[in-house]
Amino acid sequence: MAERTWFVFTTGQKKYALLSSEIKEILRNVPVFALPFVPEYIDGILNRYGEPYAVIDPSPLLGDAKQNSALFIVLKSESHICLRITDVLEFQTIADSKLKYFSNSEGQSYYECSFEFDGTEVLVLNPLAFIEKVEKDIEAS
Repeated sequence: MAERTWFVFTTGQKKYALLSSEIKEILRNVPVFALPFVPEYIDGILNRYGEPYAVIDPSPLLGDAKQNSALFIVLKSESHICLRITDVLEFQTIADSKLKYFSNSEGQSYYECSFEFDGTEVLVLNPLAFIEKVEKDIEAS
């Protein structure tokens, strides 16, 4: 039975997860520099070792209020994107058989699947959907 390790975190009051292999780094208390004329979910940019990274607050895209936390997940991507999160919960190994995948009609593009963690459903975010959204919205600007 195949198992994968998931990074479980909160955004606001909700629990989400990403595959641990999709995460480059977790940052805390890094200054974010605001950008004018960008969509509300783009908080600005941060400097990571001399490289600019776009800071995405996934909350407005997921139907929640914006966050004001200083915790970020840097994604392993050529797009230089990081997500603003509220709290780190833990890394959890889950058997693939425990994952519940959404059909195209019920799942939003921001979610890949879900699993149960501490008695609640954890939605697995699709990082590619956030990257594509940013690229599309920036090109349209």
